[in-house]
Amino acid sequence: GDSEGSETGRDFVTIKYSQYPRASITAFTEGFYNSTLNKMISDTLRVYLRNSGSPYAVADSSISKLDSSGNGRFYFPNVLNGSNYYIVLKHRNSIETWSSSFNVFSSDTLTYDFTINANKAFGNNQVLADNSPVRFAIYSGDINQDGTVDASDLSDTDNDALNSISGYVRTDVTGDDFVD
Repeated sequence: GDSEGSETGRDFVTIKYSQYPRASITAFTEGFYNSTLNKMISDTLRVYLRNSGSPYAVADSSISKLDSSGNGRFYFPNVLNGSNYYIVLKHRNSIETWSSSFNVFSSDTLTYDFTINANKAFGNNQVLADNSPVRFAIYSGDINQDGTVDASDLSDTDNDALNSISGYVRTDVTGDDFVD
């Protein structure tokens, strides 16, 4: 930004750069992905880093927005280079998804792409979202965040659809700001 000085006009600019370690994560959310366009409706994702040993304690977390290509930058002030971490994805209406193996920050950076193969997620817990190019996505539909997609999630969504709920709500499983 800048400031109007009384004598010289604009007299300073402030620029902030993050000095935290950063992770570049690529992921798609099933209901938000359009295979015809090979794009996703941008949405917020929380990423947790968990220690690689039991009980897999949370080492840090970050929230950012995935762009239409599924890319997001996440900043973690509490991680250490050379330490092993599992990546855990949490989305407002999707199944929690863990990386299939632990990952390491090197020179304060980490890159991980969940979209290229189902085996990038623990237990191959992803759905094929596109055959050409091959893209995998985290499962949508866990509205109440209980770890399973079932009738209770359907009931919540059905009730909100009946009441014509719109906007940024957890029952919008397609990202179009309408519950349908």
